[in-house]
Amino acid sequence: MYATVHQFRRNTATESGDWGRALAAELHPGPAPLGGCVLGQVAGVLGAAVAFWPDAASADEAAAHTRPGTTWLDTDVYEVVSAEFAPAAPNYAQASRFAGPRDEAQVRAEDFAGHERIWPAARQVPGIGPVFVLRAEDGAGLVLGFAESVAAIEAVQKAVLSTELLPGEDPALLTGPERIDLHRVFHHTLPASVTTGGIR
Repeated sequence: MYATVHQFRRNTATESGDWGRALAAELHPGPAPLGGCVLGQVAGVLGAAVAFWPDAASADEAAAHTRPGTTWLDTDVYEVVSAEFAPAAPNYAQASRFAGPRDEAQVRAEDFAGHERIWPAARQVPGIGPVFVLRAEDGAGLVLGFAESVAAIEAVQKAVLSTELLPGEDPALLTGPERIDLHRVFHHTLPASVTTGGIR
């Protein structure tokens, strides 16, 4: 599965009613995606429209489409390499960005840490929702973690930071994200299950 991420500059003056659903519908007027969401920074003017697609060709086609009248900043296509599911309502999202290029050793180290150390700690936190790990061709990563509240996201951060490196983990390869944004979820139709490309 693949994902498109359309980043845009929000116009709060027009954000009335179910504007997130309307934006998603206008952005993808063709074949419907497998799911997606519209996010807006809690303390900022940026937003992101995320959509999930069954293959790279569908994602590439969707990435070429923009909505007239919206200030689009960037559009990226990622492979969904991992997805974890938890039942809490996805009211908020944390977007952690790992800038590229990242070499194979970094990608493997981050994927191992995510599966073997970070997710086992995070999934114990009440209020956590699904987590999607996206990878670009140059190894850049985007982790979208959803939760029912800001407090739950903060609790996840605390739980993850309290973990210790597992045997064999190299801290030199785990440089962490270059940017973390907290978003409110204005619209979502997140898939309940996915078929990913697997861990690299």
